Amino acid sequence: MPSSECRVLVTGFGPFLDVRDNPSARVALAVDGRVANNAVLHGRALPVTYDGGPAETVAFAEALDAHVVIGVGVDRRTTTVDVETRAYNIGAGADILGQTPRILEVGGPPIVYSNVDAVVFASALGARVDDDAGRYVCNAWLYTVGRALLPRRRVVFVHVPAAGLDPDRLTAAIGQAFGG
Repeated sequence: MPSSECRVLVTGFGPFLDVRDNPSARVALAVDGRVANNAVLHGRALPVTYDGGPAETVAFAEALDAHVVIGVGVDRRTTTVDVETRAYNIGAGADILGQTPRILEVGGPPIVYSNVDAVVFASALGARVDDDAGRYVCNAWLYTVGRALLPRRRVVFVHVPAAGLDPDRLTAAIGQAFGG
C-alpha cells in the first residue's frame, strides 16, 4: 500500500443484551474495503467485552499500521450520532462475559482524551460532539485503545442510535476529515 494512503480502522460491536443485530457492527463491516479520498477503510466487528474488544482493536490497528482508529457503538437512548471526546477509567454494567470492572486500569489516568479534532469530524459526519463515552464497553474501548495507541495514532469513538448510521455517510465523513 503506498505510504500516501491513510489507513483507517473502523470497529463496531456485535450482539449484547437485547441488541441482536448491532448497528455499530453493521456499519463497520459495510465500510470495509471502501476508499474515500485518500483514506482506505478497514472494518471489523468486536465482542462486547471490556477486555476482548479493545485488545482486538489494538492488535488490528498495529497489524494494519492504521493511521486512524474509529470505534463505533450503539447508544439506544439517543437519536443522534455523537463523536465522543473522552473516556473515564471506570467500568459499569456487565459485559457479555459477565465482567464488570470498577477500574479499567489500576493506576491509570482518570480520563483519556481523543486526539481527533471532534468538531471537524462531527461537522463532516453531521453529528454532535459529546464529552462522555459513558461507563460501559464503549467507554472502555476509548479508554483502553487510547492508552495503547495515543499519540502514535488518531483515536476517536462514535455513538450511533439504534437506527444506525448510513455507511455512505460515515465513508464520506472519514474521507473529508482524514483522507484529504
